[in-house]
Amino acid sequence: MHIRPDVVAGVDMGATHIRFCLMAADGAVLHCEKRRTSEVIAPGVAAGVTALLQRQLAMLEARCCGLVMGFPALVGKDKRTIISTPNLPLAADELLNLAEKLEVKLGCPVEFARDVNLQLSFDVVQNGLAQQQVLAAYLGTGMGFAIWLNGAPCTGAHGVAGELGHIPQGDMALRCACGNPGCLETVCSGIALQHWYQRQPRDYAMGEIFIRAADDPFVQQLIAHAARAIATGINLFDPDAVILGGGVMDMADFPRTALIAQIKQHLRRPLPYQAVRFISASSSDFNGAQGAATLACGRFIPQVQHLTALN
Repeated sequence: MHIRPDVVAGVDMGATHIRFCLMAADGAVLHCEKRRTSEVIAPGVAAGVTALLQRQLAMLEARCCGLVMGFPALVGKDKRTIISTPNLPLAADELLNLAEKLEVKLGCPVEFARDVNLQLSFDVVQNGLAQQQVLAAYLGTGMGFAIWLNGAPCTGAHGVAGELGHIPQGDMALRCACGNPGCLETVCSGIALQHWYQRQPRDYAMGEIFIRAADDPFVQQLIAHAARAIATGINLFDPDAVILGGGVMDMADFPRTALIAQIKQHLRRPLPYQAVRFISASSSDFNGAQGAATLACGRFIPQVQHLTALN
C-alpha cells in the first residue's frame, strides 16, 4: 500500500466543537470533520486529537507531515505554548508540553495558533489577499481581531498581537473575563449582548435582536463601540482591506452597512478613508480548520519537498 506523504492537518478547537481538516500539498481539501470537543478530549487532549487524526489519515492512506492547531487562547511566540484558555475547560497539566506530546504520537511537527488567526488565514486565501496588508474584525463571543502582514498573521513580540477586544475602551465598572477592568469586550461582544438580552424577559429570541431591538440604546452603542475600535485599527495600520465577520455580524439583519458607515466617519482623510476596502468574512463551518491546514501547508510542505528531493 502506498502511503501519501504530502498531507497536513488543521485542527480548530472550540469550547463546544472541534473541527478537523486534512489538506494536500496543492491546497485541496481531502477531509473535514466536526465533533463535540468534550467527547474528543475525554481521554485527554493529546490522546483524543491523535486518535481522530490517525483514523482520518488511515482512511485516506496518508501520513501527516505537519499539524497546526488553533485555540481560543493566547499562544506564545514559540507557537508551542498555550498561555491562557479562559473559554476552554482544560486543566493545566493537559496543556503542559502538549505540542511535544502530539509530535510524539503523530510523528510530525506541531504548531499552535490563536483561532482568530486561522479564520484570518482562510479569509485571506479565499479573497486572494495574501500579498496585501489585511485587518480582520470578528465580532462573536468576544471582539476577535487579527492582522495579516508580510504574507502571514502578525503575532507580535510575544505571540499575542491583535487583542483589540482588550483595549481599555469599555465600561470601567465591569471586569473583563481576562481579569482587567473596562476592556472593550465588556460593552462590545457577544457576551455583552447576551448579558443585556438576559436582564429582562423578552418576547423574541436572541438571534432576532437586530430585527426586534435594533434601535435600543445598548444595541446602538455596541455598534458605535465596534466602529470606533475598528477605525482605530485602520488608522494605525493603513490596510488594503478589512474583513468583517463573526457570529454577531452573522445574526439576522445585523446593520453591516451602518457599521461600515460609522467606521468611515472616524477614518483619517484622504487616506486610508479613500482606499480601504471592506470584505465580508466567510461563515463556513470549517473556516478555522481549513485556515489551520493552509498555514500547515505553507509551514511544513516545503520541508517535506526538500527532504524528498535530497533522498
